[in-house]
Amino acid sequence: MTNAGAGGANTLTVASAVLGMVLGTAGFIMGVLNYLRDRAKVKLTLKWKMQSLETGEQRGLVRITNTGRRPVFISIVALELPKGHDHTHLILMKSLDGTKLGEGDKPMGVFVPYEDLAQYSKVLREMRAYAEDSTGKRYHSKYPTKDTPTPPWVVP
Repeated sequence: MTNAGAGGANTLTVASAVLGMVLGTAGFIMGVLNYLRDRAKVKLTLKWKMQSLETGEQRGLVRITNTGRRPVFISIVALELPKGHDHTHLILMKSLDGTKLGEGDKPMGVFVPYEDLAQYSKVLREMRAYAEDSTGKRYHSKYPTKDTPTPPWVVP
């Protein structure tokens, strides 16, 4: 009779251990998923040939969107140039005041004036938008593709 009682205790111990292992693993996985979900994610787009209806002026537009769940403070927006130039970035001065982007906030837009960009005509396909937040994390837009419309400042 004592053996039957000990077998039931062993079964209960094994079942408790397995349940603890399963719940512990599930808790760890949920913690990792929450960490990955609950952070700032910033998406940048750079579009050329945007025209104002009011003035008729053409400019580029950098759009910064927080698609994450944490607020982020964008401290600078610039155009990143490829290596081989005297400087690496063309700072968009309107962005220097910075903007806080929270979850679900409207995107930040910064116009790119076309003045003095003709000297970078040969590297248009290697230029992209760049933003940096207050912690120093950097975000980049995609490089322009061959389908991207050529802006008027490009000289052949």
